[in-house]
Amino acid sequence: MKRSFIVGSLLVSGLLTGCASDSDLQVLQADTSALARQNSTYNQTVAARVQELSDRVTQFEQSQAETRREVARAAATADELRVQLQRLQGAVQETQHLEQRGPTGEGVASAAEVANFATRLGEMERRLSVLPP
Repeated sequence: MKRSFIVGSLLVSGLLTGCASDSDLQVLQADTSALARQNSTYNQTVAARVQELSDRVTQFEQSQAETRREVARAAATADELRVQLQRLQGAVQETQHLEQRGPTGEGVASAAEVANFATRLGEMERRLSVLPP
């Protein structure tokens, strides 16, 4: 019995020295709570930043799509203007050719027609000078 009393005493004293005090537990719990709050705040901040960046990416993608559409429209307009310019140049060349045939040739263009073609050609050249070839 004496032996079991000694073993029991040693066991109880060993258990008591390994236990934390209430104040240590309270400090540990307070630290854990503070870390949990910091983590929650950090997670909210990160989530807000991710949402902000996602919104900015979406805006950029929309802007980029609009820019591509505008470039495509400008290219189509430039192509249309080139075709019109080529038609006008052909008409002017045809008029010049008819004019060179002289007063006896049929289908001679009037001076007003030549002036009209020249004006239209000049306008097309002016519009195309803004756009690259």
